[in-house]
Amino acid sequence: MWAYRQSGWLLVVIGALHCTIGVVLSWDVLSQWHQSGWWHSVEKSGALHLDRFAALWFQVSGVSWAIMGLLMQQWLDRVGALPTTMGWALLLMGAFVAYVLPISGAWLFVVLGLHLIGMHARISTSNEVIL
Repeated sequence: MWAYRQSGWLLVVIGALHCTIGVVLSWDVLSQWHQSGWWHSVEKSGALHLDRFAALWFQVSGVSWAIMGLLMQQWLDRVGALPTTMGWALLLMGAFVAYVLPISGAWLFVVLGLHLIGMHARISTSNEVIL
């Protein structure tokens, strides 16, 4: 039950890890990007800098997961149980990414999604109140 009650914080940690790994793996890209200036620097004259594009969206996705984790945690603290669709969404997203990129952190979403689905089923069948 503890992991379920803290699942929003677990998603925040996944987002923070994603951002940290992104900075480490794209350090050269980020330093070159910084030297050339940030303003309007992902696309210039119709040419897309794919390395900068990838580094940018890697960070955006990590921050988005952290924000979603904060919202999940507030929901858990105020309502008590997450909708089962949250578990299914995390499971499906994780399974798709793990399928196309097996050596990745996508498995964390698979585990978290399965955990949320399993706990939702347990709560639904036992009429357990988790507030």
